[in-house]
Amino acid sequence: MKTIKIRTNIKKPFTLLEIMVGMFLIGIIASVVGLNLNEALYKHRYENNKKKIDSYIEFCKKMAFANQADIYMQLSQDEKKIEVEIGTSSDMGFFKNIKKMHDSFNNMSFEFNGAGQDNLEIIFTSNGDVLTKGELKFIDTKKKFDYSIAKGI
Repeated sequence: MKTIKIRTNIKKPFTLLEIMVGMFLIGIIASVVGLNLNEALYKHRYENNKKKIDSYIEFCKKMAFANQADIYMQLSQDEKKIEVEIGTSSDMGFFKNIKKMHDSFNNMSFEFNGAGQDNLEIIFTSNGDVLTKGELKFIDTKKKFDYSIAKGI
């Protein structure tokens, strides 16, 4: 009698060791990608905060001139964040119903003319002048990257 061999295309399943090695490699790749993504998100938030503060400064300059009212920007900081308050004592124009505006920015600090300060008041006058002149520098408090911006006021 002849024996007939039947060939089947059944593949051998993965062993437990092969599955574990695959999961280990996927985990290492995911952690490297996750760290890079976290750092990129942090830098993006920091950049957006700087742009927002710059836009507040430009907003104050334009609104003071347009409404012929003095506008102040109060910057205060602790070790983790910057608090910004913008306001006026005038009842004119944009500030008719709004006296103050507040915002805060995490993981940032500032220096004015090279010195750290807890509070800084910048006054934008109705004739377009800025009473507090100097260099305002924003700094990353976590020091994840060496990047700061200086803004001449």
